[in-house]
Amino acid sequence: MQHRRPRRRLYSLAAAAALLAVGLAACGGGESSSSSSSGGRSTLRVGDQGKLLELQLTLSGQDKGAPFGLDYNTFADGPHMNAAFSANRLDVGYMGDTPVLFANASGAGITAVAVARSTVNSQTIYASKGSGIRTLADLKGKKVAVTVGTSLHGYLLQQLDSAGLTEKDVALVNVPVTSLVSTFTSGQVDAVVWVTQYGGALTGTGASEIRTAPLPQYSVVLAAKAALTDPTRRAAVEDFLVRLARASTWPKAHPDAWVKAYYVDLLKQDPATSRTFFDSLPATQYAPVTDEFAGFQQKQADLLIGVGQLPKTLRIADEIDAAFNTELAGKFAAAGLTT
Repeated sequence: MQHRRPRRRLYSLAAAAALLAVGLAACGGGESSSSSSSGGRSTLRVGDQGKLLELQLTLSGQDKGAPFGLDYNTFADGPHMNAAFSANRLDVGYMGDTPVLFANASGAGITAVAVARSTVNSQTIYASKGSGIRTLADLKGKKVAVTVGTSLHGYLLQQLDSAGLTEKDVALVNVPVTSLVSTFTSGQVDAVVWVTQYGGALTGTGASEIRTAPLPQYSVVLAAKAALTDPTRRAAVEDFLVRLARASTWPKAHPDAWVKAYYVDLLKQDPATSRTFFDSLPATQYAPVTDEFAGFQQKQADLLIGVGQLPKTLRIADEIDAAFNTELAGKFAAAGLTT
């Protein structure tokens, strides 16, 4: 970052950013109302990160005229949101692809109902100066900081796999996402899984980005299975997803307004650096769950099962509701949304 802001705040914002392709979580675990109705109409309890969904829906105007209320609750990452789903405190929420697997394994009562695929992965791996790490193969035997259970973790396993390595070939150091940068810069580890947008905070210390394999990245919207069994809330979830799909295209159509509102005003980031990063991202749009996503999840699951992070009994089919997905595809088609 080129601007002069307290490092502690910079790292706190950047840490939460690592969990999704285009969004950051600026706050910790949020409070969630247990009520699903307000003023005689249904209210969806929405799990958000960094107010990304709220801002997209508000700026695009897609939240206007909705036949239901929206109760936003901000979380630091997918694992914290999974706990809220397990406690029946959310109806819908979004996270990276890896935490969805852990929600499935923990019996959080969730279903993946929409995905946004990015061909550009915002995550990467940085190595410390003097570590001798230039390629993925060089990570063997080195200490690597990551947050287990997040998309950072899934990304690391897939990168290692592309080089013929496994988690057992590195000394994995599991720390909270908000401590990743400080753990790395203090010299406790040789490498860290991080976000390209915030690489300046690391390269400024002499660290360098290593060569990695190209990987797609998914943002996933989950719905509580309990919400989908209630006709009123099911209809509200479908309507919400149609609105979100439209809203998710708004940032790329209004780049100046989005960078200012999201990166600069909300996240307090440098305008020029943020614009460069945002321009590097491809346009994405939420759509019903695809077979491609299911295959991507299966590959991640196999890797996580192989290192004992997920049970062998895990089934990807358990996190996808085929009937709802078909129903939603019909709603998208009726709304003129391409999938």
